[in-house]
Amino acid sequence: PAPARRSSGIRRFLAIVALVLASLAILTSTLAVWTHQVALNTDRFTALVTNVATEPTLIEPISSRVSARVVEVVGVEARIAEALPGPTKALAPALTVAIRDAIDRRLQVALADPRVQAGLVKTLSFTHQRVVNVLRNDVDAMTIEDGYVYVDVWTIVDTALTELQAIGLIPADVQLPDLSTGEPPAILSGRLATALGVTLPADFGTIKLMPADRLVAAQRYVRIFDIAVIVLLIVTVLLVLLALWLAPNRRWMLIGLGIGTFIAFLVARFSIGMIRDAVIEGVADPDVARPLRSVADTVCEDLRSLTVIVLIGAAILAIASFAWGWRSRLRPSPNAGASE
Repeated sequence: PAPARRSSGIRRFLAIVALVLASLAILTSTLAVWTHQVALNTDRFTALVTNVATEPTLIEPISSRVSARVVEVVGVEARIAEALPGPTKALAPALTVAIRDAIDRRLQVALADPRVQAGLVKTLSFTHQRVVNVLRNDVDAMTIEDGYVYVDVWTIVDTALTELQAIGLIPADVQLPDLSTGEPPAILSGRLATALGVTLPADFGTIKLMPADRLVAAQRYVRIFDIAVIVLLIVTVLLVLLALWLAPNRRWMLIGLGIGTFIAFLVARFSIGMIRDAVIEGVADPDVARPLRSVADTVCEDLRSLTVIVLIGAAILAIASFAWGWRSRLRPSPNAGASE
């Protein structure tokens, strides 16, 4: 009858809509879970950072900025001018630049050392954990000064000061404190200031990261994101079940889900590179853009690996569902022998 055919057509149309929505939901929820784990899981973040710790594009900007800051704070130019006789004092600025470049090169070599890398990764991991704690509304997790959040680089400062002492600009009898202990910055800064007999800036040993108001504002978005990930997972499961329930033939629906998911992730895989380039091109500072590209390449490669796993899983689902149907067709009917 016409009403039955119309009802069957509507159900088939709704099944196709549910299939498309389920495929998109699988893509969206997978990306959301991956993003949640990379951005807010310190162990996952540390694993990715470890992969780029040896990249020159990450090492060079850090070593350059730290060496310049150490030379400035220790007063290298004044020490050189004091040591030079008479007219040669005019050479102090040029010698200071040469020493700063030498320290920069030394830091680049030192940062490639596995022990220094381990300290750097530990510092980044510790900082990330504190940032996440702040995002989780743990106000005691990090000290925010002058309206900014800072990243500690005391391990690298320790290497730079050791180099200055090795070339004689810091007297050999000065007992430099161990700055790689992971103690609070205020304690390390106090010990170093006492050892050098200088007054250190409040932000020494750190690199300015971001305005604190952005971090505080992000707390609300993180809470929304936490809820959204759970909601997406539930909606994905419900859409898959709805598609299977509406489908006249569940085997073909499983094949459709496999193909739909495969296509969705294939498109996403080709889009990753374009999104990465669009983000990096918006960064004007080359010292920031270069390490950002290295980190982005590592993150995108990790995401591509995930898409490969999902693509293989979707292909297996589609092929297995199709093969199961052919196996059922080729299997002889139990009534065939009786009828003969």
